[in-house]
Amino acid sequence: VSPLSASMALGMAMNGAAGGTWDAMRNALGFQGLAEDDINNAYRGLIAQLRARDPKVEFVLANSVWYRQGFAVKQPFLLAAQQHFDAAVTGLDFNSPAAPRTISQWAENRTGGRIKDLVESIDPLDMMFLVNAVYFKAPWQHPFEPNATSQQPFQRAAGGSVNVPMMMQDRQLPFVKNNDVQIVELPYAGGAFSMVVMSPATGTDLNAFINRLTPQQWDAWMAALQVGRVMVNMPKFRFEYAIGLKPALSSLGMGVAFEPRVADFTRIADLDDLHISAVQHKTFIDVHELGTEAAAATSVTIGVTSMPPEVRFDRPFVFAIRERSSGTILFLGRVGDPS
Repeated sequence: VSPLSASMALGMAMNGAAGGTWDAMRNALGFQGLAEDDINNAYRGLIAQLRARDPKVEFVLANSVWYRQGFAVKQPFLLAAQQHFDAAVTGLDFNSPAAPRTISQWAENRTGGRIKDLVESIDPLDMMFLVNAVYFKAPWQHPFEPNATSQQPFQRAAGGSVNVPMMMQDRQLPFVKNNDVQIVELPYAGGAFSMVVMSPATGTDLNAFINRLTPQQWDAWMAALQVGRVMVNMPKFRFEYAIGLKPALSSLGMGVAFEPRVADFTRIADLDDLHISAVQHKTFIDVHELGTEAAAATSVTIGVTSMPPEVRFDRPFVFAIRERSSGTILFLGRVGDPS
């Protein structure tokens, strides 16, 4: 998963939340006690910092807002997305069969073609998509020698072993190895970015290890890293993943944002049933001897519970212009052929 991508998309959505919904989203995203201006400025500063970190790393971070044409979006919400998240804002005909592909193509173009079909369909109740895309491609600071890669057994989480291409290098690197955990940090390019690889002691269940991975434990392990000579053996790997994040985000305390007529997104539009109907997250990673390519995209869908009645004057009609307090009719007419 990409915590950065999910946070960016939800951060944009938070600018449309109000009341208890805003509070719940702020706490779920880890911004307890911060004012909205501070949060927005932090996002804007983080975007600028990440984009400028390492010229040897190909890094793309992009945001966009797509809203249904005719949907009366409040301008301060759109302005916040543009100013603080550098988001492109587009009104789109959601009824067009090409609309899902248009949004998905935007994400695909900004993730090196790795994230496809982020939005597969658009429901008539979908009013807006808030989309983030992240792309990262970097060479190792110390590449693995391809000739040193060989087939080696890997103990599978589900039991048993399988032979996989195992990379190897002997180098001075930050690492920790004790009875509890083994960790190594592999820097990329100029050293601004790195991959941290960690696993529990032999015989320890990985899920139990993950449950211990609190921010405090992470900080303690990072502080314990010491540079020394170490022999690193790790497999090449490449996979894609997709998940809906509503259950995870609800467990973090922002379930109110998903409840129709309970969620408060009145800073997006004057509708009492606006809510987050979906948070779709897609990722890709490829780790090999020369470096890493990773991509992610997150789509936050803002929807309504029901469409309003539709009044279509697509047949002959009558019109009147009146003064409302007196009831005086100033003009009365009929339209049989507007062409």
